[in-house]
Amino acid sequence: MVIFMNNATNAKLWDAETPLGKPVHKLDEFAYFGNDLGAVYAEDKTVFTFWSPEALNVTVRLFTKGSDKEEGAKFIADLPMSKTFENVWRAEYAGDHKNEYYTYVIDFKDKRVETVDIYAKAAGVNGERGMIVDLKSTDPEGWNDDKHIFVETPTDAIVWEVHVKDFSHSPSSGITAEHRGKYLAFTEHSTLYGEGIVPTCVDYLKNLGVTHVQITPFYDFGSVNEAAQDDSYNWGYDPKNYNVPEGSYSTNPFDGNVRITECKQMIQALHDAGIGVIMDVVYNHTYQAQGSFFDRCVPGYYYRYHKDGSWSNGSGCSNDTASEHLMYRKFMIDSVLYWAKEYHIDGFRFDLMGLHDAQTMRLIRKACDEEFGKDNIILYGEGWHMGTACANGTEMANQGAIRSMPGVGAFNDNIRDAIKGSVFGAYDKGFVQCGACAERIKSGIAGETGSWAGKASQCVNYASCHDNYALYDKLILSERGGTGYAERFDSLVSMTKLSAAIVLLSQGIPFFLAGEELCRTKFGDENSYCSSAEVNQIDWENTGHYADLILYYQGLIRLRKKLSALRGANKISDNAKLNFVNSAMPCVSYTVDFKDNDTEGHVFVALNPCDYDVRLNLADTGLPKDTKWIAVVNKHSAGTAPLMAISELALIESKSALVLIDEKAYKAIFKR
Repeated sequence: MVIFMNNATNAKLWDAETPLGKPVHKLDEFAYFGNDLGAVYAEDKTVFTFWSPEALNVTVRLFTKGSDKEEGAKFIADLPMSKTFENVWRAEYAGDHKNEYYTYVIDFKDKRVETVDIYAKAAGVNGERGMIVDLKSTDPEGWNDDKHIFVETPTDAIVWEVHVKDFSHSPSSGITAEHRGKYLAFTEHSTLYGEGIVPTCVDYLKNLGVTHVQITPFYDFGSVNEAAQDDSYNWGYDPKNYNVPEGSYSTNPFDGNVRITECKQMIQALHDAGIGVIMDVVYNHTYQAQGSFFDRCVPGYYYRYHKDGSWSNGSGCSNDTASEHLMYRKFMIDSVLYWAKEYHIDGFRFDLMGLHDAQTMRLIRKACDEEFGKDNIILYGEGWHMGTACANGTEMANQGAIRSMPGVGAFNDNIRDAIKGSVFGAYDKGFVQCGACAERIKSGIAGETGSWAGKASQCVNYASCHDNYALYDKLILSERGGTGYAERFDSLVSMTKLSAAIVLLSQGIPFFLAGEELCRTKFGDENSYCSSAEVNQIDWENTGHYADLILYYQGLIRLRKKLSALRGANKISDNAKLNFVNSAMPCVSYTVDFKDNDTEGHVFVALNPCDYDVRLNLADTGLPKDTKWIAVVNKHSAGTAPLMAISELALIESKSALVLIDEKAYKAIFKR
């Protein structure tokens, strides 16, 4: 039996298990559950609180600047810390010392190390020193009025994934030169391409209709030199300071306040446009293994190791963090809540979530629900099954555990590969190219509720993301042998439209890579994580070349928002009946019978992957006979406007989708 202390509730007695779960590491017995780790600023004092149970001595080292190379840089003082009965080190620094920088100097029995505080909330250039920050002073004008963008159910979300630099690096973005590739690009409006008639950037997103933007990592990462302020590029999956925004996206990475304010301005601008922000977080590994800030703070604790002492490397990035160890589990929960509260983040995408244990993800879900309401913060991640040096019997947060993690979703690699071929085979083909994988398409349409998902809201459907080939590049490789990346091929545009229809008409959370809807190319670069910004950037000129495709995505999004029966995991769709129509083969077709208020309605969806048209007698579908139908989606158009009336015989054109709604329901829902 071990006595654990909690600074909020005084002494508590715990027997073998804590609020964070059962201790699994020897240092878990010294876990600390207070909410004051890091540097807590007030005008009259700053209090430093630091957990390192095996340290013999700890000192706060204070500086005027974030690096020694800056003008006016000098050492201020060493402030000794005292170990408390709560198993933490603490020091009070009297006076108003905001904007001073600090590190911890730690003496262990065999070495002395200097490190950045893993709970630092601000940092200097390249994140080599933490900073004492008055967070209130970093709030942009109107921040108190900024509100989260919550949806009634996760399947109401439509997610567009983008990288901060990709979004606006190209001059065709219309963003002013000093803001290209920066947080502040999201704050510019009336950005136009060409003759001043085509909106770009945030104005473009408003027109497109997406509800959420998922932004690839924008915490402080280690692979880009912030001091250089050049076109260096990286996706950012190499965490350095988890609770600090990345400095290279700010206009001044030397002042720890600027990156915070400008990051908030980015989020505020998206919220003002009615768009939620999902943050891509990478808690499964750190930029460095040995010598990382975590490793310096508590050597041997925050990571997984094999029995021979070597580092576990399921992440492929030289280390795996140990989410099952109580203080790293606490760190993950604290960090997610910090970003959600301080930065008004609306959701989180967990990189390589399958490397985390399921209990940690359940506790993150619980903490978010207690703070923001049930399922309001969207949580999903990569639920791949991955090997890591975890204790036998540990339940990992992969697809196999999704049913045991209510309110946590996972990416659907089944529908991803079924749509256009495996990501592991450049020339492999899928449904949109040749009609392959029809049964897997059906499984995805049903939100994988017949396989690994407990509810459709746990299934993220997509055809492409930042990883692997962009959708258009994959189609060019598989259909044209990898030639003509910058060319428009109408046959591939039709396949892209069919792909969009599959994703946006399926149950689950629809997700697509920024620019998928304008045939974005990375010129065949499969893994562009450190390629040039020119390769990765969105070319906004394509808004002119592919206006028809953009309008098609826009129309499908508008239709999805109106027809909740198609989305899954909501009041209407939960009582609806989805049936697949075998008589429509080789098309994948299905009907949805639903009741919306007092209106009983029927929807018919057909997906034709063939190079030829298919004619279908609707009487063979099992739908009510003598029904008059309104077509709202065909090969050329999509949306809520009526395209044509159909009574008996439906034409499903080659490489296209057809969506019909019975006339009575159409008039009631769309009030026409």
